[in-house]
Amino acid sequence: MEPRRLIGYWRNDEHPEYPDPADWVDDSWDADERHMVWAYLSSGTMVVAYMGLSPCRICGKNNGALEFADDVYQWPEGLAHYVYDHAIRLPEEVVRHAVARLDLLEGVRPNLDWWINATRQPDF
Repeated sequence: MEPRRLIGYWRNDEHPEYPDPADWVDDSWDADERHMVWAYLSSGTMVVAYMGLSPCRICGKNNGALEFADDVYQWPEGLAHYVYDHAIRLPEEVVRHAVARLDLLEGVRPNLDWWINATRQPDF
């Protein structure tokens, strides 16, 4: 298995080589697609919790202290804020990935049979 790709880390004093989020603003980005990417980033699996909050590099808002992941990418909790509030358009590969994953999830029909027929485990 390949290591996850870290995304959503922005230029700061310790890492001037990271991208500047202001360079990635795209106010013309399709609103529906942007919302899908935001929803996907907001619903990742939490894999790391840090002690301090990360500030938004654009507005200064506290952006959380968690990292989320799927099987390909890992990102800070605040990346969804950048997408939703500042129209930060991520690389097309990431956008396609997020949209495809949501489409896949929406295409699966839920089934309650297992839940209805599940037996409660005895108390210990």
